Amino acid sequence: MVKMLSALGASVALAQHMHQQMPAQPAAPASLETIPAKAIPWDKGNCEFCEMPLKTPPPGAWMGRTFSPGFFEQTYSQIALKEAQKGKEAFHFESIACMVNYAWVYGLRDGVGTTFYVTDRGAYDPARGPEAVRLIPARQAVYLWGEKRGWVVMDAKIAAFSSQEAALAFARANPDLGRTRILDWQTLVDLAPLPEMNLVNLLAKHAGLLK
Repeated sequence: MVKMLSALGASVALAQHMHQQMPAQPAAPASLETIPAKAIPWDKGNCEFCEMPLKTPPPGAWMGRTFSPGFFEQTYSQIALKEAQKGKEAFHFESIACMVNYAWVYGLRDGVGTTFYVTDRGAYDPARGPEAVRLIPARQAVYLWGEKRGWVVMDAKIAAFSSQEAALAFARANPDLGRTRILDWQTLVDLAPLPEMNLVNLLAKHAGLLK
């Protein structure tokens, strides 16, 4: 009960804070900037939003849990920066939702001093892990939402594909995803913040409401 009340309190405080403090979105440029993707720190990197590892950890190495090979890498995402921020040339994320939510909190916009990238799940082979990750611009990708809990990291339920045909083929090959929807990049941005585990606390932390 205490945790529930705390979460409700954090949610109200977060809503008030974000309404008052959200950074203004940059004006849309005449053309979107394309900044090359940066190197991925697989071995030591953590998600900028939720702090989970970018690379699937060995069995039992992370909170005693075991994940299928290549599980984390399938939704790796990146914000490549034109100019370094926080001493970094890119922000790295273990899920698409983490990237979208981080950008929402900090007012980052694809194509304005940044380029957002996602992993093409249709071209990804989990057995090969990081070496199989192929990044594509988020603005060009097609997104598959599947209702089944836990099919991607952070229960975010979204993976990226290079085309609608590839996304639909994946859905047909994996009927256990349950209900599915095809989305585009602008829809994800419009729906932000996107649902994922521990969302309220993560948003509150990045908004400076939690230490």
